[in-house]
Amino acid sequence: MADSFYCEPRRARVPSSGRLAEAMAVAEEFASRFRRRGVVGVVFLGALARRYFDEHSDIDIVVFKRKGVRLGVPRERELEYKGFLVDYEVRDYEDELRRPWSMEERWTFSHALIHYDPRGEVAKLLKRKVPLKEGERRRLLRESLSWAAWYGWDFADSWVRRGDPASAHYCVTAALSLLVKALFLLNGQLVPPDKWLLREAAKLGMLPPNFAEIVREALLVRDLTREELERRKAAVAELRAWLEASAAQP
Repeated sequence: MADSFYCEPRRARVPSSGRLAEAMAVAEEFASRFRRRGVVGVVFLGALARRYFDEHSDIDIVVFKRKGVRLGVPRERELEYKGFLVDYEVRDYEDELRRPWSMEERWTFSHALIHYDPRGEVAKLLKRKVPLKEGERRRLLRESLSWAAWYGWDFADSWVRRGDPASAHYCVTAALSLLVKALFLLNGQLVPPDKWLLREAAKLGMLPPNFAEIVREALLVRDLTREELERRKAAVAELRAWLEASAAQP
């Protein structure tokens, strides 16, 4: 395993597919207003950066400026622009250098498309903030597996004893989420936001061969009974066992 995981930021370019190409052109036109003095750089995020743009997607833009510089626009705004919903945010570059980034932010910026970076400072910022270090990866993997065991078995069983089957089933779902996050860490990757978790997990290189079946069995709840709980726990246990065996390999 490498010492850290990092995707080199890409320079924005107009893609060839229909709506994605149109969105990129609109994003570049909108972002051009920030190519001025006091602005360190501009990046595109979200569906546009990941090349997953459809009729439900919006254009996500982050502007990095010098601290103290006034751009004359709100810090955050969502607006309609030429048929697209544009969501932009302005950040102070110096503050971002000091501020710790969450896992969600790091995953989001790992897919960033750089639109404007005249001095290469945004690229340096991403290289500093985004990487998943090997020690961090191992620690988070251990924690995810441990918490999954607590939620899927200890916590779930305690709610059964208290006569609250809904909470017991919820704990099994939480355990599944923790194990799916552990899959990213096993693969040396940053963990995406919850809404992208399953979608992105299916693309991982190291997965149980029956991963889709495990997920279906673990998510399916026919009734809030003890029998259904044990069936779901069995599916989660299969994923947990595969992860623990894979994590133990050198």
